[in-house]
Amino acid sequence: MAAEESESKNPTLKKELNLFGVFAVATGTTLSAGFFLLPGLAFQEAGPAVIVAYLVAAAMMVAPMLCKVELATAMPKAGGTYFFLDRSLGPIAGTIGGLGTWLALLLKASFALVGMGAYITLFFADAPIEGIAVALALLFG
Repeated sequence: MAAEESESKNPTLKKELNLFGVFAVATGTTLSAGFFLLPGLAFQEAGPAVIVAYLVAAAMMVAPMLCKVELATAMPKAGGTYFFLDRSLGPIAGTIGGLGTWLALLLKASFALVGMGAYITLFFADAPIEGIAVALALLFG
């Protein structure tokens, strides 16, 4: 009985996210409209050199990716970038990093809506992309 009371006073989340779940969340937040929109724009500007550009960008992301993996393994706590920066550089750096991450996700969602608007204009040529993006934002909340 005492164990049940202590659990109700200090609720904790179960750590049930497996490798596939983490991969699904990371892929879902990474691949948005930019994945479908930007390669075409980049190819229009750079031509076949865009393949080399993507390979160079991927190579540059290996070191930060491995650092993030090590941090997540060493400090398995919720909070991500905020928690890592807070523990290593202090609360001000943690707050700035957390707000930066939040803004990046917010802007990524906005860019996804603009990308969806660009695709919808293929079917409705007279509709403005910005108006469609605003309508989609209102629709999806």
